[in-house]
Amino acid sequence: MLFFIQILNIILPIVYGISCFFYAQYFRSKNEKTAHTSFVFLTVGLFLHLVFMLIKGYHFQSFPIRNSFASLSMLALDIAIVYYIIERIKKESTTGIFFLSIVVFFQVVSSLFYQVSSDHDPLLSNPMFGVHIALALLGFSSLAISGLYGLMYLMLAKEIKKRHFGIIYDALPPLETLSDMGKYATICAIPLLGLGIFLGHCWHYKMRGVFFTLDPKIITTDVLWIIYVSTWLIIQRRKMSGMLISMFYFWGSIVFLFILGMVKFFSSTFHRFD
Repeated sequence: MLFFIQILNIILPIVYGISCFFYAQYFRSKNEKTAHTSFVFLTVGLFLHLVFMLIKGYHFQSFPIRNSFASLSMLALDIAIVYYIIERIKKESTTGIFFLSIVVFFQVVSSLFYQVSSDHDPLLSNPMFGVHIALALLGFSSLAISGLYGLMYLMLAKEIKKRHFGIIYDALPPLETLSDMGKYATICAIPLLGLGIFLGHCWHYKMRGVFFTLDPKIITTDVLWIIYVSTWLIIQRRKMSGMLISMFYFWGSIVFLFILGMVKFFSSTFHRFD
């Protein structure tokens, strides 16, 4: 089984790289056959990546993020999954080059520094905790993708306002499409993060007998999620302009991830239940 893990570790960046190459070709040529080819390789890459993670989890009897480099592979998978869903919904391949570039980078680094070791945090052997981590990482990936779509919208809107119809105007899809893709990413992020946070509280209750705790990272995550969801609901209810919505997608994801990252950096209590 370890042999298959090592083989897939080599194959994954190659398959994603080929997909990224064809997405780059489509970005320049807008040839629909190229778009189809890139999507096929993305689909194959996702299937192999899922098999890779399942085999690793079964072989090592733990959630497959035993170190930082393994976590990069999981992030690559999450970004690929969220982008795959959005492309399937909107049938728009132009932005694939941006996200597949990130996927390839993460997977290449992960594959280069892959370590064969059975050592891992005992928490990762618990299925409930594994699902909590999986949902949280998918949610954060969706949030980041939403922010990138917001940035693309703002860049394109700026080009149109200045009547500077350059490469950004020619290459990116229409503003409405970018806004919709950002919306779909946000729709993915909100429930995934919410479920991940809820399962985290359930796990804490199982370990410590209390559902809520004064851990700064847990409190920060809860508050940020509530503020983000509330703001998004207000924006949707008031039917604000695409520009304001995209600013929320971009700055909302930046603020959310930055604050959470800072709190995590300065606190050492996260996921410690001893």
